[in-house]
Amino acid sequence: MAFHNPQPSPVSIQAGTFCARVAPFTDVGRKRRHNEDSHLILSLDGSGVPPSGEERTLPIREPGLLLVVADGMGGHHGGEVASAACVENLAREIVPRVRDSGIDSPDLSSALQQAVVATHQAVFSLSREHVGKEKMGTTLTAALLSGARADVAQVGDSRAYLYRDGALVLLTQDQTIGNRLRNQGEDPSLVSGHIKELLTQAVGAQPEINVVMTGVDLEAQDVLLLCSDGLYKVVSPQELVDILEREMPLAEKAGHLIARGNENGGPDNITVILAEICRAEAAH
Repeated sequence: MAFHNPQPSPVSIQAGTFCARVAPFTDVGRKRRHNEDSHLILSLDGSGVPPSGEERTLPIREPGLLLVVADGMGGHHGGEVASAACVENLAREIVPRVRDSGIDSPDLSSALQQAVVATHQAVFSLSREHVGKEKMGTTLTAALLSGARADVAQVGDSRAYLYRDGALVLLTQDQTIGNRLRNQGEDPSLVSGHIKELLTQAVGAQPEINVVMTGVDLEAQDVLLLCSDGLYKVVSPQELVDILEREMPLAEKAGHLIARGNENGGPDNITVILAEICRAEAAH
C-alpha cells in the first residue's frame, strides 16, 4: 500500500446519491492532563450526529455535511476555550453563508472560507476579552461535503487525508515554519526541530488569517480522515493505511487509530474523524 501527496484526479458523479458513514473519536493521550482538541460533525439539514466513539450513517444532501477538527493551544485552559469556541462559532456561521451562496450553483468553497474567517474573528475577539487567554488559538481543518464533492478549509496543522483504493492522499499542507521555508526554496534543516513545527498561523491567534482551500471529487468507498497532530506525528502513513484497509466497522477503525497513537507514546491529545462515502441505496 502507498502514501501519495498528489491529489486524485476529478471523478464526475451525479450529486445527491451519496451518504457518509461517520465515526469521530477523541482521546486525551498519555501525557496531557486536559483534552484541548474539539471536533464537530454537523449535518446542515438538521440530521443527528454521532457522539465520540460511535458510528452513524448520514445523508450527503443539500446544503451539506460538515466535518471539523480543531486543536487548541494557549496556556492554562486557553486551548480548550479556543477550540470549543471555534467549532461552536463555525457551526453558527456556516449555515447562513451556505444558504446565501446561491441556489442553482452554490459556491460552497467560498461559503466555507467566509465562515472560517468569521469564526476566526470571533475567537480573536474572545481572546482579547479574557485575562490570561490573550495567546490562545486553535488549528482548524474543516471538510464540507455536498453531493460528490468535498471542500476543505485549513488553518494550522491539523490534517485531512483521502484514502482511496489502498492509497492515502494528503489533502492539506501543515502551515508551519518548516514548510514555509521549504516552499521558499530554503533548507528547513537549518532551524531546530521545535522551530520547524511552529505554526505560521492559527484561528484566534493573530488579527488576520489566510484560509487555505482545497477540494476533491469523491467516489463510493472513499474514506476521509481528519485528525489533529496527536495522531499523524506518532503514527506513520503506512500504519494509517494498515488500519484503514482492515475489514471492520468504521468506529472500530477510528478506535484503532487512537489506540495506535497511544501505543506509540500518546504525547498529545488525539482526535480522529473518519467518513466513508457510500451510495445511498447501499447504506442500509
